[in-house]
Amino acid sequence: MKKTKKRLFFACWILLSISFSRFYITLESYSISVAFLIILGGSIILLIKLPNLMYHLISSYTITIGYAAILMWEKNAPVWMILPRHIQIPLILTLTIILLEKSLYGRLSICLLGVCGGEMIYSLTLFGYGFQESIGEMHFFDSLFFIIVILAILDILHNGKNKLFLFMENYKGLVRWRNE
Repeated sequence: MKKTKKRLFFACWILLSISFSRFYITLESYSISVAFLIILGGSIILLIKLPNLMYHLISSYTITIGYAAILMWEKNAPVWMILPRHIQIPLILTLTIILLEKSLYGRLSICLLGVCGGEMIYSLTLFGYGFQESIGEMHFFDSLFFIIVILAILDILHNGKNKLFLFMENYKGLVRWRNE
């Protein structure tokens, strides 16, 4: 990635998220991670800069509902979780995100805002039932990390495939057969 303002923004965003990952803010009875708020704010900024804002908002709302539903499903019936939590949730959400968006930045913005919104809905719903869960605990960051890693690997593989096909097309034009 070339040195641009976007790269500086990403670097500061990641550094702030890592630095404040252990700090929590308590509002009345709610406990919210500062890193969660930084990621939520950065994802909103990232989403606003993309074209088709309404489509991306609806897509992130879809991920929000999906993430909250998967967490509720895990809480109510953990028997139905076929794979470990840190594998199954990122796989399901990554497949959904890939179906919704083509570009990497669009996928990342939908992922970050959707997963943050789902975490808020899940934690606030549990709080309504009397469970004390912090918004933005470490298992949230684990799931978010795995989703981002899977999206990045898939984007690298897709770009590599495109470059390989382009190389093969150009190589066919350079090679001459003896019979021709």
